[in-house]
Amino acid sequence: MIVKCINGTDWNDSAKLAMEVDGEKVLRIGCLSECPEDASLERDLNFVYDIPDLMERAWKAGKNGESFEVIDEDMEEK
Repeated sequence: MIVKCINGTDWNDSAKLAMEVDGEKVLRIGCLSECPEDASLERDLNFVYDIPDLMERAWKAGKNGESFEVIDEDMEEK
């Protein structure tokens, strides 16, 4: 299993992160300054509901003897 964390900044020079697991985009998060009052689990933070599935995928990969690799990448280098 390969987890790629792609780091960058947005127009406001705030951090943003995209994450891929085995080439599949699984989450993206960035600055919520445009709508902090609306930052809720139902709207901008709903990616947290994917965490149990991602944990299960990692557990199954380990159970099947797959290696686990995390790669940090800069968005600017892509």
